[in-house]
Amino acid sequence: MYTSIDLGSHSIKIIVSRKVDDKFYVLASTSVRSSGIKKGLIKDKEAALNSLNEALKNIKKDLGLEISKVIVNFPLYSLNTSIESGDIEVDKVVTGEDIRKVIKKTIMTSIPDNLEVLYLEPIVFDVDDGIQVVDPKGLDASHLSVRLAVSTIDKNNLYDYLELFQEAGLIVEDIIYGIVGDYTECSNRDINKKLGVVVNIGYSKTEVAIFNKGIMLKGIILPFGSSKIDKDISYIYKIERSIACSLKENFANASYSYADKNDLVEVDTISGEKITINQFEISQVIEARLKEIIKSVKNEINNLTNREISYIIITGGITNLSGFPYLMENEFSYEKIICNITPIGIRSNIYSTSYGIIKYTDKKMNFREIDYSMFEKKDIDELATKKEKVSDKNPLIEKFKTYLEN
Repeated sequence: MYTSIDLGSHSIKIIVSRKVDDKFYVLASTSVRSSGIKKGLIKDKEAALNSLNEALKNIKKDLGLEISKVIVNFPLYSLNTSIESGDIEVDKVVTGEDIRKVIKKTIMTSIPDNLEVLYLEPIVFDVDDGIQVVDPKGLDASHLSVRLAVSTIDKNNLYDYLELFQEAGLIVEDIIYGIVGDYTECSNRDINKKLGVVVNIGYSKTEVAIFNKGIMLKGIILPFGSSKIDKDISYIYKIERSIACSLKENFANASYSYADKNDLVEVDTISGEKITINQFEISQVIEARLKEIIKSVKNEINNLTNREISYIIITGGITNLSGFPYLMENEFSYEKIICNITPIGIRSNIYSTSYGIIKYTDKKMNFREIDYSMFEKKDIDELATKKEKVSDKNPLIEKFKTYLEN
């Protein structure tokens, strides 16, 4: 069982998920409006803590348990990626323990104490100075070496993050770049062998990262996101930003080609005047801003790499809008993958990061042969005994009673 938290500028998302027979089941989830967080960073700790506590309260209500251990996302600020190498001696057969040892030794000898590793991915293992493999477990060997892609950040940049969770009574088990979660959730076997780009259009920032064969090479943050659309709508129609955001999410389309001129909604302006907005016109506003954002993304892709791109993955809450895939159709010449989050309880692309970092953590643990859960057995047993009570509040739990008893 895993718990992930995505601290976003617009909302805080929490997911509690259990893996059974290689499938992930969402036991509890929530998304609450966030305060005190801007462009993924904590600007007002007290306001951010209030938002986080509200989200935790929702999870406890649905799950029936307190959560204490979490994995959290971090934006692509100050991304510093390098290739590091290390080696160890092996006793006859390579095990998950050997993989853990060689990775740990590589990090300890290569990364200065003032830096924190937020991402590492094995590129290749070398067995007995001759055999190169992606997964050496089970091979006969006396020597094992590894080349790692490692991304680090100055520890000082994490203090506010860690203090926030500490004050909320949570233990941060791991911090992962959110874009890595997006890739893990939205990728497939075919693109795992190719060079491509992942884009998350957030509320106040847009993240762009280059991946090659599943390994993140470079990344950057653009200091704008879908909040610009809210600002445009608010300015044009002279309405509150909150109303503009609601219209964007619940009424308009990403492309005016999908909009209806006869679909109307009446709202109050800031001055108290009632106006009527039609779907076609507001969708024109949204499409124009989205095209501007995509133009900036294209420029950054060209800055990040001059190699030929095979695919682009796009996610973020704005991709939930009708017509978004159609809008992207003519923007990129290579394969386009619009993330589509479908599990019961989190059917929205706002959860691509929080769901993806759970899967990434599980994949990492499996590769290193670590049997891991963020809940103690007594907590899982307690959840099982409370299932009837919990299921009264959340019908999702009823569907998974069988799994909880196993």
